[in-house]
Amino acid sequence: MDIFFEQNVDNPRIEKHKKRTAILSVVRKILLAIGVIIMFFIIMFMVDFSTALGAAIGLAIGVFSGAPFILAFIFMGKMLRNSNTEYDYILNGGTLRVVKVVLRNKRKLMCTVRMSAVESMGRVTCDAYDRYAASKNAKKQYAICDYEDESRIVYLSYRDDGENFLLHIEPNDEMLSALRRSLPRIGIIDKSLNMPSAAAKQA
Repeated sequence: MDIFFEQNVDNPRIEKHKKRTAILSVVRKILLAIGVIIMFFIIMFMVDFSTALGAAIGLAIGVFSGAPFILAFIFMGKMLRNSNTEYDYILNGGTLRVVKVVLRNKRKLMCTVRMSAVESMGRVTCDAYDRYAASKNAKKQYAICDYEDESRIVYLSYRDDGENFLLHIEPNDEMLSALRRSLPRIGIIDKSLNMPSAAAKQA
């Protein structure tokens, strides 16, 4: 029987810093506008196009003058994406899809995991995780919003197209149960998953 389960991982920081995010979004656009205006002004009114050397020097000055503002625009955009990211875990049959949701309106498929390709699954607090995390060949993927409570974070070590991956997720009890039932062998499951997380204990 195919198993279907979907979990939305909410990021509480989005609501907490909603006003700050709105302000930074406006500031970011202003910085971009300033950078473009500075470059346009210098190139159009201060560059000597009568000689190739003068044109090259003027263009370089224009680009370097506007670059700090454009770099700030890019940096702030990356910061906003990182602090306003949530995830959807979609388990359908033998496939787990992880979708990244940015600012609650932009969705992008992060990875697709065939459960038959999973070699190990457990909590990051177990001893086995250290061995997988230490591997230089494993590409680490993070689809989590809460980095503080490590007992909630579960890893999946899997192979895809000949490469090793180490996926980090924070499944709730229902998703964790569905994932366990989707694995091809019970031996894949680390014994750490037989113990409740710290959050479950507190509840």
